[in-house]
Amino acid sequence: MTARLLLEALAIGQVLLAIGTAVAVLADRRYRASSAISWLLLIAAIPLAGAALYWLAGKPWLSRRRLTRSERIRASLSSSDDVPKSLRIRSIRAALARMPEGTRGLAVLAGQVSGQPPVGGNEVEFLADTADLMHRIASDIDAAKDSVHVLFYIALDDDGGLPVMEAMMRAAERGVKVRFLVDSLGSRPFTRSATRRRMEEAGVHVVEALAAGLLGAFFERIDLRNHRKIVVIDGKIGYIGSHNLAAATFKVKKKHLIWVDATCRLEGPIANELQRVFAEDWSVETMERLDETIRPSMIEEGGVLAQVVATGPLCDEGSMPQVLVTCIHLAQREIVLTTPYFVPDEPTMVALIGAARRGVRVRLVVPEHNDSKLVYLASKSFFGRLLEAGVSLLEFKGGMLHAKTITIDDRLSVMTSSNLDRRSFEINFEVSLLLYDQYATQAMRNLQESYIERSIVITREEWAKRPRWKRILENAVGLASPVL
Repeated sequence: MTARLLLEALAIGQVLLAIGTAVAVLADRRYRASSAISWLLLIAAIPLAGAALYWLAGKPWLSRRRLTRSERIRASLSSSDDVPKSLRIRSIRAALARMPEGTRGLAVLAGQVSGQPPVGGNEVEFLADTADLMHRIASDIDAAKDSVHVLFYIALDDDGGLPVMEAMMRAAERGVKVRFLVDSLGSRPFTRSATRRRMEEAGVHVVEALAAGLLGAFFERIDLRNHRKIVVIDGKIGYIGSHNLAAATFKVKKKHLIWVDATCRLEGPIANELQRVFAEDWSVETMERLDETIRPSMIEEGGVLAQVVATGPLCDEGSMPQVLVTCIHLAQREIVLTTPYFVPDEPTMVALIGAARRGVRVRLVVPEHNDSKLVYLASKSFFGRLLEAGVSLLEFKGGMLHAKTITIDDRLSVMTSSNLDRRSFEINFEVSLLLYDQYATQAMRNLQESYIERSIVITREEWAKRPRWKRILENAVGLASPVL
C-alpha cells in the first residue's frame, strides 16, 4: 500500500511539475511561439525530463540579487559621467550627423539596447593571426600606466594565453591595477591552475564570472555564460572580437585543428565605451566600483565612427536579433556574414531570404565542420531555404572558422562575440562593435575575402542530391533549433 501511495504521489507530482513548467513557458517574458511550442511538446512527451531540462537549460533566469545589483550598477555608471547633459546631447547629435546614409535608425536602436551612443575619433586595426594578436596585447599591457582590464570566455595558459598573462603579472608588479575576469565554466582549467595562483601572487586580481556549481543551480541558470572577449588598457586602447585567450591550436578542442578568428584593436574614445561594459561585469561580480575608470564622453571629430553594443539576458527580448535584422534590411548591394554556428531565429532567416530576393548579394560563410554535432546538423536544415532564395553558401576549408563578422555594402560592418544562434541571442552575455565607416568596412571585407578564398561554394543542385536520410536527420534536429 505504501509503495502504491508513493507511486501515485510521484505521478501527481510529475503532472503538477509538467503543468507548472508549461505555465512558466507561457509566462516567460521572452516568449516566442516557436520556442514555446518546442518546449511544450518536449514537456508533454517526457514530462519529468522535459520539465527538468527547461528549468536547467531553457529559461535564461538570473538570481534576484544579481538582477538588482546589475540594475543598480548600470544606473550608477550612467550617472557617473559628469559631462553636462547639454554637451552629451551635442556629442550624440554630432555623431549622428556623420552617420552613413540610412544608418541613424540602427544607431538609435543600438543605443537603446545598451545605452551607448556612437562615438568618433577612433582608429581601428583588424588582427587575424592569433600569435600576432597575443603579442600586440602583451606589448600594449607592457606600456600600461594605470589600468589593465581583461575579460575572456576561455583563458588558457598555453603558448597563446601565457604571454599575455605574464604581461599582466609584470604590469601588476610595477603598480598597475590589473583586473582579470574569466567565465567560470569556459575557463575552468585555468581557474584551477598554478598560473592563476602565480598571477594572484603577483597582484593580478582574478575573478570568475557567473560561478558555476550545483548549489548555484537553485538560484540561477548555470549555463548562462559570459561569452565576451574584451581587453581595455588605460581606457585608451581596446580589443574586441572572437579570439579567446588561447593559441590557435586551442588544446581543449584539438580535433578541429586551427581555430580561425578575428579581433579589432581600437584606439580612441570607443575604448572607453568598452571600459563601461567591463566595469559593469566586474562590479556585478565583485561589488568593486570602477566609476573612476570611465572617462567623460566628449565630442570627437574625424576618425572612425564606432558604437559598442552589449547584449545578454538582462536586455530586452530579442535585442541582438533586432540589431542584426536592422543591419540586413539596410543592405542595398551586398551582405557578407561569417559565423561558426548558424542556427538563426525566424526573423533573421526571413531577413536574409528577403534581402537575397530583392537583389542583394548575400554570402554566408560557415566552417566545413564545427565542434557541436547537433548545431552542425541543425545548421544544415536551414540551407535549402537559403539556397532557393539565392543566398550564396560557402564552407570554409581552412580550419574551424570562428570569426563572427558582418559587412553591409561599403558603409557598415560588425565585429562581435555573438554567434548566429539562439544561445548567443538569448542566453549568453555578448558584446558587439558597429563600425559606421567605409574604410574600416573595406578592411573587414578584405578579411572576409581571405575566408572566401579558402571556401567552396555549395550549389543548389549539389544540395538537392544529398541522400534522403541526411535530409530527414538534419530536418529532425532542425526542429529542435528553437531550444538549442
